[in-house]
Amino acid sequence: MITIEKLSEAVKLLKEGKLVAFPTETVYALAGDASNLVAVQQIFALKERPINQPLSVLLAKEYALQEWVCDIPPIAEKLAQRFWPGPLTLIFHKKKSVLPALTGGQNKIGLRVPDHPIAQAILEAFGAGLAAPSANRSSHLSPTQIEHVRQEFDNKLDLIIDGGACAIGIESTIIDVTFAIPRILRLGAISLEDVKSITAYEIEESIIPQRCSKKPLLKQVSKQELGPFIDRYLKQHKILTVFGLGPVKKKCKNLTWISMPKDARHYGKVLYKYLHEAEQQVNDEILVESVPRLKAWIGIQAILDKYSA
Repeated sequence: MITIEKLSEAVKLLKEGKLVAFPTETVYALAGDASNLVAVQQIFALKERPINQPLSVLLAKEYALQEWVCDIPPIAEKLAQRFWPGPLTLIFHKKKSVLPALTGGQNKIGLRVPDHPIAQAILEAFGAGLAAPSANRSSHLSPTQIEHVRQEFDNKLDLIIDGGACAIGIESTIIDVTFAIPRILRLGAISLEDVKSITAYEIEESIIPQRCSKKPLLKQVSKQELGPFIDRYLKQHKILTVFGLGPVKKKCKNLTWISMPKDARHYGKVLYKYLHEAEQQVNDEILVESVPRLKAWIGIQAILDKYSA
């Protein structure tokens, strides 16, 4: 939980148009007043984010969608009732009063009600929406622990609130409800099966991720090929980190073996943590054992694809 002193400090800074980093259940957020143009511009600048890429807005549990959106389709109400608070971002047609800079000049806005006590305490005390993308520079790894935020923005933020490791550890699922059939724009913590239990859906082609130009760059290898790849690189005296599904299969001074969970939910919870650790080490190659080609793993696969060479 957050202390009264930290809560008061966070709200004071946000009302002054400054930025604060705090945890949500998905990743740490870089937050500013969504109605303050200077704060919004600071977020874009600090993240080095293209100005045509919209920022999503976090709301308290007692949210008022009417302040942000033009209309609320019945399916949006169903999804919100089922998944809010939680790791779901819904895309609506925005009201004209919403800052164009916030939405990258587009006529739509993404909204989410986070399921985290610290995030909710800040949102309730602040009393309005917060523009709150992940607290990392664009194309860098998403932060799931306070150390990740400090590595990116230490001395550049007035306040970074420690809430421990994020419970879910991967980004929210994004669904655009402005279409007759909702469109999934990004698969994250909420799976296709979860969405299917509420509504039919389409998957937007843009869900296919762009390759990330920043380190770490991974090489995904099948279970059958993993051993030969490791042997080949070790013979070349390369330093390796391997994300394997299951217990250690190879031991060598040049090899760091990370045993990853075989369950998609637990895999997602620790993925960014281990990627950050691998990024901090000296590696010639980072090998990732291919994950199962099942619906529950699609969101994980999208993250791995983003950081694959």
